[in-house]
Amino acid sequence: MVSFLKPVLKQIIMAGKSMQLLRNLHCEEDGRRESSSRDAERKSIYTLFLESVQSRLCCGEESPTDTVTEQLATKRSLIKMQSIVARHLELEDIHDPLLAINFARLYLEQNDFHEKFAGGDVVMDRSSESVTCQTFELTLRSCLYPHIEKRYIECCGNLMKTLKKDYRLVEYLQAMRNYFLLEAGDTMYDFYTAIFDKVLEKESWQQLSFLNVQLQEAVGQRYPEDSTRLSILLETIDPARKKQPVNNLDGLTLSYKVPWPVDIVISLECQKIYNQVFLLLLQIKWAKYSLDTLRFNELTAATKRPEGNVFDDSAANQPVKQQIHRMFLLRVKLMHFVNSLHNYIMTRILHSTGLEFQHQVEEAKDLDQLIKIHYRYLSTIHDRCLLREKVSFVKEAIMKVLNLALMFSDRWQAGFGAWKIESIDKMESDFKNCHMFLVTILNKAVCRGSFPHLESLALSLMAGFEQC
Repeated sequence: MVSFLKPVLKQIIMAGKSMQLLRNLHCEEDGRRESSSRDAERKSIYTLFLESVQSRLCCGEESPTDTVTEQLATKRSLIKMQSIVARHLELEDIHDPLLAINFARLYLEQNDFHEKFAGGDVVMDRSSESVTCQTFELTLRSCLYPHIEKRYIECCGNLMKTLKKDYRLVEYLQAMRNYFLLEAGDTMYDFYTAIFDKVLEKESWQQLSFLNVQLQEAVGQRYPEDSTRLSILLETIDPARKKQPVNNLDGLTLSYKVPWPVDIVISLECQKIYNQVFLLLLQIKWAKYSLDTLRFNELTAATKRPEGNVFDDSAANQPVKQQIHRMFLLRVKLMHFVNSLHNYIMTRILHSTGLEFQHQVEEAKDLDQLIKIHYRYLSTIHDRCLLREKVSFVKEAIMKVLNLALMFSDRWQAGFGAWKIESIDKMESDFKNCHMFLVTILNKAVCRGSFPHLESLALSLMAGFEQC
């Protein structure tokens, strides 16, 4: 690579990539028609560069050179400067006498040449190769780099416009957020609640036919164009990982068929990250749905039954109403925790980060920049959803609470006499320990300033902890 092109290397590469991709998309003719009105845009960069250099060479035409003495002095200076430029070009393995003499004329005939390099810290010396080098770089910056930058903006701008307008790039990015990040509202609610209802009714839900039918029905009503692109897969999971109820959803994977060339931005690797967040959201939604669907009368009806038919001997020491009251309190505490976590993920993380991402997509100048913006967005939500290995201990504590919520819901629906009161004692103790651990850890992280986005979650959980 020629060293003087290093400052604009990225622009050259990206402009070439953009033109190649536009050619593959058969869009180069449209781009040419749009730019045909401007004469400069029909010329090669080499031609534009020569014109810019010539315009600079003409800067000194009006300077007085009437006398023979001045002409001879100018000729001697030109010969001397030409030899300096030639030596400088030879250092770069460039042997072009015509280029050397033209640059020599340029240096000598600039009105501001003496002003730029005479005085101050730089001593004007036309035999100085450092001065020649600096002037050469100034010439490139003024005569070559602007034309490269302009072509870069035009080529990459045409590609970005084509991807956004003709290939619906922005719509596909929004579709990923709608389905994987559950921003589609009622659409995805209809899908995942059908699964949750099956679980609550103790029915099998892990059939691909059932899952895909539910997905197609939910999406097809509001987004029929996406229903053919979405599908559900069930990955094989080690049974040891499904010991806890909250892990029963592991292996549930959403797939979205992204067409070319949009799949350059939304790759399969990106979908893997989307699916990790999707699974976490499903687990939170499941715990929330399980607690929300519980009915108070399911327990209060037990107080009307004979006490001996409802409780075992270990429960006889406590009044029935007191035990039911403890169940009500534990349910409220679990609901506060799950709702705080749910609001933090959906609003503080996904919604706020999504707005920033939309703005960055609009401002992206080239395809590489857009790909980096998308990866950075996924990395941000992955980290802030506590899926990074570095904060896995925080996620484990949260999973324990979600698991407690599911176990609590299961026992509530089983009936008051189907379990021992000691199980409530254990759930209360486990919840208190997890809650205290998370409040302590999050507060320390916020105070250190290492995770500022966790402040809202820490404050919300702290409020619930003080009420416990």
